[in-house]
Amino acid sequence: MKRVLMTISDFQDRQIEELKGIEGLDVVVKNKRDVKKEDLQHVDAVVGNVDPLLLKGLSLEWFQAESAGVNQYLDVIDENTKLTCATGSYGIAISEYMIAMMLNMMKRIPTYFKDQQERRWINEGHVISPIGKRILVVGTGNIGTEFAKRAKALGGYIVGMRRRKEALESFDEMHTIDELKEEVSKADVIAISLPASQYTYHLFNQEILEACKEQAILMNVGRGNVIDTSVLESVHDHFLGIWLDVLEEEPLPVDSPLWDMDNLLVTPHITGGYQLDITLENLYKIVYHNMKAYALDKEMISVVDKKWGYAK
Repeated sequence: MKRVLMTISDFQDRQIEELKGIEGLDVVVKNKRDVKKEDLQHVDAVVGNVDPLLLKGLSLEWFQAESAGVNQYLDVIDENTKLTCATGSYGIAISEYMIAMMLNMMKRIPTYFKDQQERRWINEGHVISPIGKRILVVGTGNIGTEFAKRAKALGGYIVGMRRRKEALESFDEMHTIDELKEEVSKADVIAISLPASQYTYHLFNQEILEACKEQAILMNVGRGNVIDTSVLESVHDHFLGIWLDVLEEEPLPVDSPLWDMDNLLVTPHITGGYQLDITLENLYKIVYHNMKAYALDKEMISVVDKKWGYAK
């Protein structure tokens, strides 16, 4: 009997009972805030995010993260531990936010909200449409692909950027990361959905940000340290608008200059939560599949490539 500690408390009671009923598993459920090192000493697997430091030195057979990003676990998890994540859960919710924020900036909606607060009745003039715009999607996993699908339906010309150059549905062109500087110089919209890794840290540095097309829209929903936010103060006027749902330092300090940039929108890392019910349902499907696969020694899904830090 394989002993599994599960810490995802957001599932419905019915779903938790289904997971506890999987033959071959002894499933113990505990709130992640209450998990201590001793709780992990005699389990074979952990399902759900826990404090990464608790995993250091453990020889687990399997760890299932409830997040799509797992960079916080890569340096602490045992090299022999199978690592799976929640890739496939969040694409719909996050991509819908991306479409909403892209259109908000294209249509000057934040400016009109400010005008309303100041009781100003004014036509702010020229707006743009996604039709015919070159939309660069940097990171073509589940999130990037779901965004590409929706942006293409709005008439955008979709350019993908990933590690390997291969055709994907919904993308009109595909390029590799070593072409980043050239591609950002042509893109009207730059949508980043990359994981955190040694390969993506400050990928968008001052050189790349200054190379971006004048009056482009920049959005980041991947990991905060993909953009060097320390240089945004000097380059933000280059863009029509910037939206960041992820930042290098979270929560964003109250004295950060980012708060005061008129063309920069900040949301508090909310796109990847469980506000949309389908997100939690998708996560449950991944967890249920992988727990059954673990019990039967079958193939799992959303398996993380530890070298690159994300699921293939």
